[in-house]
Amino acid sequence: MPNVSDGAQPLGKKQANLLTAIMRGVPVLGPGKEPRLLTDTDVRGLLDTLPPCTDAQQTGEVNRLRPRLLSAVIGAEARRSGYVQGLPRHGVAPLLRTVGEAVRAPLVLRVVYGASTTIPLRALSYVLPAVRMASRLTEAGRSAPHLQIVLAGSLGCRVNGLSGPAVAQETDLLARCLGRLLSSLAPGGFGIYDTLPSPGVVTALDDLVRTLTPARRAHVLERLGGKGGATADEQTLRYAAAHVLVHDRATVPLALQQGSPVPEHATVIDIGSLQERHFHDVRRLFASGSEGDAGPGALVLSRHSVPPYTMARGGDIGLREFRDGRSPQGRTLASAARHDLRLLWTALPPEELRRITDVPRERLRMVTGVSGLDPYRAADAFEGALR
Repeated sequence: MPNVSDGAQPLGKKQANLLTAIMRGVPVLGPGKEPRLLTDTDVRGLLDTLPPCTDAQQTGEVNRLRPRLLSAVIGAEARRSGYVQGLPRHGVAPLLRTVGEAVRAPLVLRVVYGASTTIPLRALSYVLPAVRMASRLTEAGRSAPHLQIVLAGSLGCRVNGLSGPAVAQETDLLARCLGRLLSSLAPGGFGIYDTLPSPGVVTALDDLVRTLTPARRAHVLERLGGKGGATADEQTLRYAAAHVLVHDRATVPLALQQGSPVPEHATVIDIGSLQERHFHDVRRLFASGSEGDAGPGALVLSRHSVPPYTMARGGDIGLREFRDGRSPQGRTLASAARHDLRLLWTALPPEELRRITDVPRERLRMVTGVSGLDPYRAADAFEGALR
């Protein structure tokens, strides 16, 4: 639809040029591994769908801040240094809309962790793209966004049939470490939440799966087969439905464990690993079509190619074993795990990581072979020790 309404001006030429320049070349990732880069034509077609501002004051405010905020979220510098990869296939329009809303509404950057019986050390790196994005948004002239961390272990273990006690133990360890990390890094505050999968939520998953037509059911299974640790069709479908309830409908009860609650009437940008593009795509198939259920919202994809809350099959190091000082020397490590660990190690000096993970200093030296505070030297030594 055209970007006009009674009494509202369409998007100006200068504003359209600015937004197009920022979005040109942004990678859009579909089912395959190779991204497609946005063209001017792609962006300008989507700009025509943006809702117009209601008055001249709002128009001026949005025109001034929206390009800065969009650049901070997905611009060239964000992709170069923020561990940001791009957008899912149907994620451009939701992001453009959300960034416009964020000019006036509170903004929440949300990161969701799934269930795991062994949390990797690199799970701590999953929040770093959001932390860096929050800093860039602040520098762009916006008040610092709130970071919402959702630990969906209790919900995920039911969907995936994992051991409840093991998942709870690992989730608790992760929450403690994330609390220490975000206390020093989150410029706009944070909240760490647990999911509360009541019997009603479990029933809602099955009810949502039953709304799928046979064709949509087949599409979900084709796109998500084997992802998320699923071993059966119904498990895959319920896992997809869980993403809808958590991300799109906010119907899973959440309990605040640390930090502060999300601001009221906030707009949300999700930040997830590359695998989340598959779930974002199929979440559209569960949309009811009603005004209050417009489908998936904004999602920015980080460079985490293997979900950071599960151990990489090619080799990884667990958060608990790192904390206990078990040396990884001689360990084969997946390439994806090395990249995530390098991000973590270069973002946090050894002494800070020691504090966050509650590792005694002598154990840190045992694992890394480095006791100084040079993060680049420590990164090389740590990566070498992991090989």
